[in-house]
Amino acid sequence: MDARKLLLLFLLAATLLAAGVVGVSYHFLRPLRAEGLAREALLRPGLEAREAPYGLELIPRAPKALLAFYPGARVEPLAYAPVLAPVAEAGYLVALLEVPSGIALLARERALEAGRAHPGLPLVVGGHSLGGVAAAEVAAREGLPLVLFASYPEADLSGERFPTLALYGTEDGLLPPEEAREKARRLPRGARVVFLEGLNHAGFGAYGAQRGDRPATRPREELWRGIAEEVLLFLESLGLEAPPLPQSRRSAPAAP
Repeated sequence: MDARKLLLLFLLAATLLAAGVVGVSYHFLRPLRAEGLAREALLRPGLEAREAPYGLELIPRAPKALLAFYPGARVEPLAYAPVLAPVAEAGYLVALLEVPSGIALLARERALEAGRAHPGLPLVVGGHSLGGVAAAEVAAREGLPLVLFASYPEADLSGERFPTLALYGTEDGLLPPEEAREKARRLPRGARVVFLEGLNHAGFGAYGAQRGDRPATRPREELWRGIAEEVLLFLESLGLEAPPLPQSRRSAPAAP
């Protein structure tokens, strides 16, 4: 075989290999887009949705604390709006964090960026699945309250003590209940651990079915309400209140 044919065969093989790599990468790294109804959650009365350098903010009229939330791997942050919009309505500014390539571990400091943008608000960090791993690391390092959806710390934090809520689903195919119970041993002392009946892994957001998951056995709107209620109970238990505005920033009294 002459050199020209060898070169052509080499180029063909290289092209096929490159196409295969791209195909496999797309299959495993393709983003999980938010469903259309997620954007509808931004229209709830009493909320302002605003883009920020670190993500999408859901802003109530008088926020008393900030929940900075990391998405699950490859999940569009907007997908968590239907679950967390009620939390924002109740007075907690929610920042749905944008992370590079949908991987929260590549932007662990993103929650702290949101916190610096709102220095007057107490900061709580949270996350779903892989996003919860990033949130747990930040919470442990900074001593912040932590909210986990179908997640657990990478390190053993059982010797630590900071407020923690960990929610799991009984139908989760990616983090089955028996594994979740074992991993929950890593949570800080006193953590509140709740298994929501009928909830699966993808049911913590609105981004459709997820490979390897099991189907939920209850209506997801009902499950979303249950998640939001648990998060609100936890946040209210912390007794967080934003300090009053300085006199110079308060609205001037109306003229008589």
